[in-house]
Amino acid sequence: MSETASPTFKSAEPAAVAQYRHDGVVCLRGVFERRWTELALRGIQRNLENPGPFFRDHTATGSPGRYLFDFWTWRHIPEFSALVLESPAGAIAGELLEARESTMIMDNWFLREAGATNGAPWHHDEPYFDFEGRMCVIWLPLEPVTRSEGLTFLRASHRWGKLFAIPQFSENVPFSCEGDAYSELPDIDAHADDYEFLSWDMDVGDCLVFDFRTVHSATSKDRPLDRTIHRMSLRFAAEDTLFKPRGAWTKEISDHLIAEGQQPGMALDCDLMPRVWRAGA
Repeated sequence: MSETASPTFKSAEPAAVAQYRHDGVVCLRGVFERRWTELALRGIQRNLENPGPFFRDHTATGSPGRYLFDFWTWRHIPEFSALVLESPAGAIAGELLEARESTMIMDNWFLREAGATNGAPWHHDEPYFDFEGRMCVIWLPLEPVTRSEGLTFLRASHRWGKLFAIPQFSENVPFSCEGDAYSELPDIDAHADDYEFLSWDMDVGDCLVFDFRTVHSATSKDRPLDRTIHRMSLRFAAEDTLFKPRGAWTKEISDHLIAEGQQPGMALDCDLMPRVWRAGA
C-alpha cells in the first residue's frame, strides 16, 4: 500500500487546518489532478456495470432520475484502488486530522441523474458508522459544481457535542438508530436564521474535507436536478480510531468488518481499511 503523499500535494496550509478545526469543513482548491477525477468517473461506470454487495438505490418513487451509490468496492474496481492507494487523498486527510497516520475506512460514490427528486437530507456521518475517533470525509465532485448542486454545511456543528439520530435517505432502504446517545436533529430549514451555512462553487480538482460530526445536506435535496452529477467520497480515520459496532442499523456493516478480521473494541486493522498515509514517510 502507499504511505506517501502524491507529489501533486505538498502540504495542507496552516489556515486550512485551522479552518477545518474551527468550522468542521474546508474547501481545498486544485488538489486533485484531472487524472484522478477521470479515473473516478471510469470507476463509477465499471461499478454500475458490476454492482457490489453494498449497492444502494435511493431513487424516489416516480422520480425520472435515479439516485444510486455503492461502497467498499475499491478492491474490485481497479480505478478506485488506484484512487485510494495512490492519490493525494490519504495525505490530505492525515494532515487535516493532524494525525500520525490515516486509514481509508470507506470508499463511496454517488450518482444522481437529471430529474432526481431526492438527495441527502440533513445529517452527519458518524451515527452511520461503527467507529469512534477522529474521522473525516473527502468529497470530490467529478464535474464543476455550483453551490446549488453541492453540499451545504452548518458551520462548527461538529463542536456541538451531540450525536443526532440519523434520517432515512429513502423509503427503499429503511432503518433507524436508537438509544439515549442520539438527539433529535433540529428542524434546520424551519429555523434557518439560527444557523450559519457554508457552501461553495467548485471546479474539478477541488474537494471538500469535513468532520464526521459536521451536519450537512445536499443543497438540492428538495428539488429535481437539472443535470446528472457524480461524486466520490473517501472516508478516513486517524490512528486513535476504534471499531465499535453501533447497533442494529449498522449490523450489516459491522458483521462484514468482523468477517474481514476486524476485532470489536480494537484499533482499525483489516485489509478492507488500508493505512494509506504516515506522517514523515
